[in-house]
Amino acid sequence: MSEPLTGTGTASAALTGVTFVGLLSGVDAGVVIGAFAGAVVFVLSATEFPIWKRLVFFGISFVLGVLTAGFAASMISTVTPDSVVVEKSIGALVASATVVRILMVIISRSSNPTLNFKGGGK
Repeated sequence: MSEPLTGTGTASAALTGVTFVGLLSGVDAGVVIGAFAGAVVFVLSATEFPIWKRLVFFGISFVLGVLTAGFAASMISTVTPDSVVVEKSIGALVASATVVRILMVIISRSSNPTLNFKGGGK
């Protein structure tokens, strides 16, 4: 088990690195931090996969969270009241936490497309 200060230091260094990437790449730093946090949430909840798959999923989740932040924020804002403003960073968090699971469901359903029709798959 790691020391508490080592774990805190590692988390601080990772967050600082993500912030600098956001600032230097021209992407909104809030979006990068939100996508990073969402990818971490996904990886921590995906315990059924081996560590190497979780690392690959982390990268995919992070990149897609940054790319789909605006779309996810607009989708969230359609179901919330008008007085609630949904920022792109929240969209990045939600998108990166859910996008890999959504893609896995789509892939599993596409392997047997007859399941979507009435009476199919029997």
